Amino acid sequence: MPFATVDAAHTLIAMGLGQTVGNGITGLVAGAFDAVGSVLRGIVNAGNQALPNGLFWGLIFVLLVIGRWTLAKR
Repeated sequence: MPFATVDAAHTLIAMGLGQTVGNGITGLVAGAFDAVGSVLRGIVNAGNQALPNGLFWGLIFVLLVIGRWTLAKR
């Protein structure tokens, strides 16, 4: 039973391609999380400006309680 030969040049090229594709996907996912974080920070900042003195966080708390109550009734 003959052993398969390994072509080092082709193996290294394939590994480099895989690493490049993986880095690209990682960059896309990291960019997406960064964009979502920026949007959430913008929403929170706008809410804090619209409802100052902690009223925005009070509204968020009330909405969360209503949501939990709705889910608990099911």
